[in-house]
Amino acid sequence: MKAYLVIWLLIGTLPGFGAPTTPFRCPADTFAVARLESKWIVQGTVTDSTSGQSVPYATLQLFDLRQQRPLNGLTADANGKFTVEILPGTAYRIDVSSVGFAPKSLPVPPPDAHQRTVLAIMLKANATTIREVSVRASKPIVEEQLDRLVYHADRDNTAQGGLATDVLRKVPLVTVLPDGGLSVRGTANVKLLVNGRSSVLSNNPAELLRQIPAESIKTVEVITSPSAKYDAEGATLINIVTKKNLAQGVNATLNGGIGSTGSNAASTLSMNYKKLSISSSLTGNWFYNPFAAEADIYQIRGTDRQLVTRQQASGTIGIQVVNANANAEYRLSGKSRLLVGLNHRVRRVRTDRDAQFSSGTGETTLPAGHYQSLIDSKTNDWTVEYNHTFGRVQQELTLSWTGGITRNQTLATPAPPTQADIRSQNDEQVFQADYQHPIRRNWLVETGLRLTMRHIGNSLSDSLSTQRLTTLDYRQQISAGYVSSQWDLKKKWSLRTGLRLEHTHNDIRQTTDQREQQYLNLFPSVLFQKRLKNARSLKFSYGMRIQRPPAQLLNPAVATTDPVSRYTGSPLLKPEQMQTAELSYSTYIKANSLILSAFVRKTSYPISPYNALIGSTLVTQYVNVDRQTDIGLNLYMSVKLWQRWQTIGTANLYYASVVSQPEQGNLTNRGVNYTLGTLSTYELAKTWAVQLYGGYNSARLRLQGRDQAFTYYQLSVRKNLPQQKGSIALGIDNPLQRRAAWVSYNETDTFAFRSIAYQYNRGIRLTVIYRIGKSGPRQESAKSRERRQSDLKEEQ
Repeated sequence: MKAYLVIWLLIGTLPGFGAPTTPFRCPADTFAVARLESKWIVQGTVTDSTSGQSVPYATLQLFDLRQQRPLNGLTADANGKFTVEILPGTAYRIDVSSVGFAPKSLPVPPPDAHQRTVLAIMLKANATTIREVSVRASKPIVEEQLDRLVYHADRDNTAQGGLATDVLRKVPLVTVLPDGGLSVRGTANVKLLVNGRSSVLSNNPAELLRQIPAESIKTVEVITSPSAKYDAEGATLINIVTKKNLAQGVNATLNGGIGSTGSNAASTLSMNYKKLSISSSLTGNWFYNPFAAEADIYQIRGTDRQLVTRQQASGTIGIQVVNANANAEYRLSGKSRLLVGLNHRVRRVRTDRDAQFSSGTGETTLPAGHYQSLIDSKTNDWTVEYNHTFGRVQQELTLSWTGGITRNQTLATPAPPTQADIRSQNDEQVFQADYQHPIRRNWLVETGLRLTMRHIGNSLSDSLSTQRLTTLDYRQQISAGYVSSQWDLKKKWSLRTGLRLEHTHNDIRQTTDQREQQYLNLFPSVLFQKRLKNARSLKFSYGMRIQRPPAQLLNPAVATTDPVSRYTGSPLLKPEQMQTAELSYSTYIKANSLILSAFVRKTSYPISPYNALIGSTLVTQYVNVDRQTDIGLNLYMSVKLWQRWQTIGTANLYYASVVSQPEQGNLTNRGVNYTLGTLSTYELAKTWAVQLYGGYNSARLRLQGRDQAFTYYQLSVRKNLPQQKGSIALGIDNPLQRRAAWVSYNETDTFAFRSIAYQYNRGIRLTVIYRIGKSGPRQESAKSRERRQSDLKEEQ
């Protein structure tokens, strides 16, 4: 333990390769010198010369007249106020600009007796009236940043209608599975964040994505090399950043859509007045779809294969999701803000199906029956965050408390008169403190603490018993601390290192058993980036991650979907431990871009479904296998053929090898998986756009078999309303394919199982969005602008 702490502290204080530990007194480090000597404070306010109102988030640039070079840029706060330190004995000029105003430059006068200068800067609004503006974005839809791949949904003219799942299908590296889950680079160990925050549903992306409208998404960030600041769970993090309207006054958006397989309605309301910003939304989604399925169970004796049971079923599934949330942000001062968010979600899933069973001789083995299941789920989560920025750019403190509680009840009628009743509850609370400090202009240190507490409880009963048959009380506490450093070295090198220490304590109580688990993990991470000429870059990263078993896999209660299929989890599952190394190259040529990456991932104790035939019933359990190795290549290419036509292509190739434990029969499965995707957008006119996208996913291997390949494609047309008041979109899903077959094969030495689920995925939907209030461009926060400007220091 002491050795871990010593290493942790040493990494956090490393000055970097070849970087001096003591700052030099040279013109390139003006602010560092000012902090060592007496300093002047320049304060001011930026206002509109006509109305006298403050100009929020104006951009300011300090210019050294002696050296004839620009210094650090800064941003005024929401009230137009700013503060900056300067070096005495040097003449300065300050340049001020803001959208819609004429830029202004003025000298910085000498300070008063208190070494302080106060400026009142008044900007004049542009008098030119623009009757019509046609803007064509030259920025790419996808770009690579230091540790992530960013998909700009706000630059996609057809990212409207449907849910976040539809947007994720367009994101490179991401595969949306038929059940709505996510897979990145061949693994489903994906943790989903919203605006950088986790929730009680973060480990269940399929459920979380159903409550986010596609139109509300600004960017999707695929973080393949997370820093030590992030929780160590998940091989990959996906952060969804939602849009935010900072225009003063009251603004509202109405969003509705109707389709052959689903409908949705959403409304958002935001109010910005001086220091207070309030936003709320109410969304509802309804899915309705018929389905059909077939399943065969074979018993194998040597070379003889005999059909045990054949099941044929058909029915309907309906999903209703209603989500309401409210957020309030209050700017306590120019440097402090308080954010409070509440969210309430109700979900109901109802499945009705008729099934028939027969044997290999065609005889009926079980009576035909009608099977029903009803899942009722309620989720409440909350966020409280306090943020304080200091006088230096990138110096800030963040304190947060996030939490949530989900209650589920599942009623299933597998065979009358028996009814199964499964009840579960999942609580999670996270307390976190983060502090970042710029040691020098090119050296940033981050550190923080995090405490996560989870409580999972569930029980099972049926109509033949008055008592709960099985119970589980699972309590988990994760204590974590981290330190991370990032240096921007000379010759356009960047280096980020970090260490994260996590201690996990599990208290597991079942009806007949009680035990504890404790383990300590140290997660190092390192990332190098070399920025080459002509907007090219080369990057290498290495990191260790962990995947603790999610709540649904810890449930020991037996879920019976029909008389021949049962599923059960295990509270004794071990966490998966992953090591990943990645090498990537990116280049941008005008409006064209190319990103190529290769990775190697080794997973110890991966969690996998394990099937066993007990009598004529197939029982699926979740177990830890021995190891899994993945090697892959990822290609992203964007080409702008003409001014109005842009085409994106993605290709992902993976080689996977899975090896089981000796008690599981020393099973081994190896194979190659790949995915192909394309996205093509053509602007027919100033307000019209058409888009075609689709993809192909090859078969995915499992420990005991594989899942069959599947395809998807969509054609959509969008018409923008005048004055940015909204849009109308028409989307057609899989028009040439009435239904898709989702096939799974599982085979061992003693039995084989084949299932086919037919999904009716042909659909059409019409979506209308209308905005009320100011429809100007959404502005980024001052915090984001400070970070963006600090990233550009070296270029200045």
